Order: sequence, then structure tokens, then C-alpha cells
Amino acid sequence: MAFWNRFFDARQHAAPQTEAKSTHRPILSRITPGQAVATPRRYDALAAEGYRDNVIAYRAINLLARAISSVPFRLYRGDARIDEHALLSLLARPNPRVSGENFFYNLVGYYLIAGNAYALSVGPDGGAPKELWLMRPDSMAVLAGEDGLPKGFEQTVGGKKQRFGATSVLHWKSFNPLSDWYGLAPLEAAAMAVDSFNEGTRWNLALIQNGGTPSGVLYQEGAEAPLTDAQFKSLKEQVEARHTGPENAGRPLLLEGGLKWQDMGMSPKDMDWTAAKNMTAREIAMAFGVPPQMLGVPDAQTYSNYAEARASLWEDTVIPLCLDIAQELTNWLVPKFGHEGARGLKLVPDFDEVPALAEKRARRFDRIAGASFLTDPEKRKILGFGKDTH
Repeated sequence: MAFWNRFFDARQHAAPQTEAKSTHRPILSRITPGQAVATPRRYDALAAEGYRDNVIAYRAINLLARAISSVPFRLYRGDARIDEHALLSLLARPNPRVSGENFFYNLVGYYLIAGNAYALSVGPDGGAPKELWLMRPDSMAVLAGEDGLPKGFEQTVGGKKQRFGATSVLHWKSFNPLSDWYGLAPLEAAAMAVDSFNEGTRWNLALIQNGGTPSGVLYQEGAEAPLTDAQFKSLKEQVEARHTGPENAGRPLLLEGGLKWQDMGMSPKDMDWTAAKNMTAREIAMAFGVPPQMLGVPDAQTYSNYAEARASLWEDTVIPLCLDIAQELTNWLVPKFGHEGARGLKLVPDFDEVPALAEKRARRFDRIAGASFLTDPEKRKILGFGKDTH
């Protein structure tokens, strides 16, 4: 009804009552689209518009976060796997409130929405950390150092500020060509597509609530005088009461007194609304590195079957992110467990139990097992089985 209000208000105040003139043709004003208004590049705005209100981005972020959090991290010293260590216990239960899987799920979620994820280590000074806590990206600020490295971090919550040393906080960030201190989120790169998708959804909902009728105007040809205040008020009330809202869908508009109706909007068919919405959905999926058909986007069969799309998701997006997390945690956490005892330790993601990679894993196994130029010990080492003790 906002358009109706604007039209009638403009009509009511277009000319003084005392200067009414006769006319034989309507006066038309050209209205063109204004400048697009995009979602601000702030964490709160991106989280609300891109995660809470956009089903495609919501699904993509959760799909990646759940996939990555399902991958176990193993601890190695050289080629030897270590099954019991305080670092593994810490990652299995980072703090009393969350499990290890939930911790990594939230860590990845923050990273994909903000391009930055922060974790705080809590423990005795100079000793191994006892707990790990995640901190919301919008509460954190990097304290820039003179040597190009952060000298610390500052958290602001409820107006209260608290500072942490540079080694106490893990700052996992994506590449950002415009900032030395903060990452660039996939959601930020997809912001325009997210806005387009959301506005299209809201427009369609408003159209449905308005009985599926595009907006238009009522006008008079050859009117001797503009509508009086009483006529304007009466006509406005009739239109609002009888011809708007889903309960009035399809009700005919009866015109009298020389009034005529002119469509001013476009129907979903005229706008090719479905195709445009699917296009923006594919752009959002592209920003996150998720095959569109895994998000339910119609006509997005980039791969011949779902299994291929799923394998591509893991190989092109999930595995690189897992390797990145493992390297970040190794560099940040391992030194905290003592230089001598932690020497040579590294965290490695274990993809052996990932169903999406089972076919590729089987082909690799057959290829190595059939290599006649390799000895059995060499084959076992390549396949990760360790030495044959028999």
C-alpha cells in the first residue's frame, strides 16, 4: 500500500484547489529505478541478511561447517601417530560448554560469515592451556603492532573492554587484499547476490499478500478539478479495504467518475523472477565453493550426479579448509605444550572415513596394491598402515 499512499498524497497536493484547470490528457512522470542499496559490510548486517534471512547462504554455511567438524584431527610426530596426548584431550573437549565437534562447527561458521574466527586459550601462565573459547568476531579488534604483526587483541562486550596477548588468541582469517588485519568473508563477496535473492523473495511475498496484483495507479482523463479531500479519503479507504491483502485476491476493481487503471509494475512472469532467483542462488553457492545442486538450486546440474558434486565439495572446499585449520592449530597450540615435548608434533585431518571420498580412496588402494615395482612395506607406508610387524 506504500505506492498507493505515495500516489494519492502526490495527487492531493499536486495543485491548489483554486487553480484547477481543464485537461484532455493525463500527465505522466517517468519513474526510473534508484541506486541499489546493498547490505552494509558489517558482521551483524551480514549475519542477519546473509545467514538468518537467506536460505541458500544458510544451507551452504551449515553444510561446510558440519562437514569440516565431522573430520577428526590426528596427532603425529613425524610418521608416527600419537593416540594419547593432552592436546588431543583439549580438542575433544575444548571447554565445559561445548564438545570438540561443536567447537569446530562454530569456528567455521564464524569464519564463513565474517572472514575472521577467534579462539582464546585459557590456562596457567607459561603452561599448557586447559580450555579453548570462541569469541564473536564483532566483539574483537586487532591491536596493530609496529612490526606488521598484531601486538594483541581487544574484546568489547557490553561496553567493557578486555585485552589479550597476541599468543593467547588464535585469529584464523581469510585473505583480504584490502586489509592487513582482517579477513574477507565469502558472505561479503556474495553480499550483492544475497541482497538480490532476499529482495526478490520479499517482493514475491508482498505480491502474494496483495492478491498477486502488480502495483498501479488510478488516474482521470479530462478531469475538471482534482479530487477533493473527502473524495480522496473515501477512494483511498475503499481501495485499502476492498482490493488489498490475500483475502481480496481476484476481486474486481469497479471504476467510476472517469477513473482509469494503469499497471505500473511487472508481473513475476514479466520479470522472469524464477530464473533470476536461481541465478543469484548459484552465485551465492559459487562464493562458498558449494556445488549448487547440493543446495537444491533447480537447473544447476554442473555434475552428472549427486555423488560427483559431493566429491567435488570435499576435494575443492572442505579438504583445503581442514588442512588450513590443522596448520593454524599446529602453529598456535603445539608450542604451548612445551618446546621439548611438543617438538615435531603436528595435527593432521583424517579423511579415511569420509563416505564422499570412499570411491576415490578405493581406486587409490587398488592402484597402489597393483604396483609391481613397490615392495609390500613400501605399499603399506604409502597407504598409511605403518610397518608390518609380522
